[in-house]
Amino acid sequence: MATSPAGGAGEASFEKSEGASTDSSQRHFITHDHDGFHLNYAARQSHLPHRREIQMRSRRFSDHLREEGVARALFGWMRNNMFLSILVIVAVVTSFFNTPQWSYVDWHIIAIMFELMAVLCAFERYGVLQWFSMKILSRAHNERSLSIAMSLVALGLGMFATNDVTILTIIPLVLMMKKRTSTPMYLQMTLVTICANLGSCLTPFGNPHNLYIYTHFNITLAEFMRWSVPLFLTSLVLIFVTLAFVPKKPIEISKDDIPQLVMKKRIIPFAFLALVVFINLRINDWRADVICAVIALVVTMLFDPRVLFHINWNLIFTLFFIFIGIQNIAHMSFLQTALTALVSSPIATYISALLMSQVITNVPVTVLLANFINHGSAAALFFGADIGGLGTPIASLANLITISLANKQYPEESKPFLRQFLALNFIALAILGTLFGVLQYVGLV
Repeated sequence: MATSPAGGAGEASFEKSEGASTDSSQRHFITHDHDGFHLNYAARQSHLPHRREIQMRSRRFSDHLREEGVARALFGWMRNNMFLSILVIVAVVTSFFNTPQWSYVDWHIIAIMFELMAVLCAFERYGVLQWFSMKILSRAHNERSLSIAMSLVALGLGMFATNDVTILTIIPLVLMMKKRTSTPMYLQMTLVTICANLGSCLTPFGNPHNLYIYTHFNITLAEFMRWSVPLFLTSLVLIFVTLAFVPKKPIEISKDDIPQLVMKKRIIPFAFLALVVFINLRINDWRADVICAVIALVVTMLFDPRVLFHINWNLIFTLFFIFIGIQNIAHMSFLQTALTALVSSPIATYISALLMSQVITNVPVTVLLANFINHGSAAALFFGADIGGLGTPIASLANLITISLANKQYPEESKPFLRQFLALNFIALAILGTLFGVLQYVGLV
């Protein structure tokens, strides 16, 4: 899986081959690679030798370089991974002004994200997330009930599977339904994105910036929930008020669209690995990070080494270069005075995080501002980054992914979709934007 807006190894779906039966052995798992090609993994081919697969990938990569040329291939990669490319450039350029240190990288976050991506990639590869989502969505009989089901699934997955993974799981299903029902689905795609962002605010591991705040300031789970529950409940009310305006236009979803689980026995060890992720989340110690990361690697190598090919490496490298580039900026003396002024109080921190997220994405904003605040302003940073994920397309990576997936499949409908996306996002931003002030006034934060 991948968070790259242009696509990556995480845009997955199940589809039936022509003339095939509905038996699970005939269902192909489609995975889009970072280089733009795609491979079909049928369940019956699960024992393809790993060495052969590596050779096949290497040969395809070499052929691609020969056909395109190194410069053109590099430019194509940068275009398809624009956000990561910008971060790499920022990290390199800022390194001329400040010597980067390995301590800039929060290895605890990197370790947890590796373990979490291994679990989620395996669950997606075996169809767990798609099966769960379609089981719920298939019960809908009209646009409103479908929108409610999609919103609830996005909220639920966002809490535990991260907002990016939620988007990569549900939006392809929405696009599939759009094709089969001839319904625009602009509202549904927008609501799914908003719900993924707001659902992820409830838990520390719902998104990378929550995880960073949780570990950087040593927040207790009880304190974190004291912040996140009011935001989540307010978001829930806002979402259901919006859903009340969705028309009850009849819609039918075929039971045949529900994918079958594949390689069911392999789900168990990765479910165990999910417990390891939770343990590592509670223990912020480098020894625990190493042990848990090794356990994740061993489990993956023993039960399904191919998961390593499809882990969301883009997200992991994105976090790495965010830490390097942003910490370089934070350590530049000529910028420190200005940045300190932006977070002079909790309300200033909140407003700065909210507004800066609209132009440089909430994860880098969180890492940057965290250098200049203490525990007392951590709640303000949390609200600013999470609510700041609403608004512009670049306010969060989840927004970028949704727009990219929709535009890639339906480029002719990009303008009407973007208009509705921006309208609903800014309405939600305006309403939820007042929440921190209210909570601060009544003494809850």
